[in-house]
Amino acid sequence: MGIRLKVEIFLLLILGLSIFLAHIYYIKYQEQKEQKQNIELLFSNKVKELETYKNKQGQIVVKNEVPEINNKEVKNLVKQGNLQFLKEFNNLKKNYRNLESAYQIQSKVIDSLNVDLSKTPEIYVNKKGDSVKFIAHNINYEDKWLELQLKQITPDSANLKYSVYVPLDGVLYWKRTWFLGKKHYFSEVTSSNPHIKINKLLNIKITGKKK
Repeated sequence: MGIRLKVEIFLLLILGLSIFLAHIYYIKYQEQKEQKQNIELLFSNKVKELETYKNKQGQIVVKNEVPEINNKEVKNLVKQGNLQFLKEFNNLKKNYRNLESAYQIQSKVIDSLNVDLSKTPEIYVNKKGDSVKFIAHNINYEDKWLELQLKQITPDSANLKYSVYVPLDGVLYWKRTWFLGKKHYFSEVTSSNPHIKINKLLNIKITGKKK
């Protein structure tokens, strides 16, 4: 093999390596750009619809990508009026150097019931101090997810007590777009209570502590 051919092969290898490294740098740049755009969108006034799917049990699973930010960015976001729920926790340092992750879930119960009313004779004292008899209509209802008690205490008022069971299960996992690509983190949350609707899911992973 002549010297010229060896030099050409060497130059081709250098060129190939340069193209490969440039490709990796470009992908990393695009991923960082996309991550920044996702964070800006997350804390903008624009409402991003949550991705959902049904699992094997027929439950609705809510999925969202997890942004990765450092503690300095967290501090700036709090100053801008975002992540205000972090102020609710006394054990976080002021610069958030001991914060590893943060999450926020909002859900609501959507249901309708047909219940039986029980009638019982009751007595209440009116504003004049007189004892007045009336028929109270009461409700006592209980199922797997809900306990409800309504007791009528005057003809035009009642005392309502209820409790709702809200089980929430979640995972945090990563995916790559290609085998050398950056890990993209995702969180998913579901509830075995079919009446629970998750309307907000925020999960943040803290990376690279800064002063």
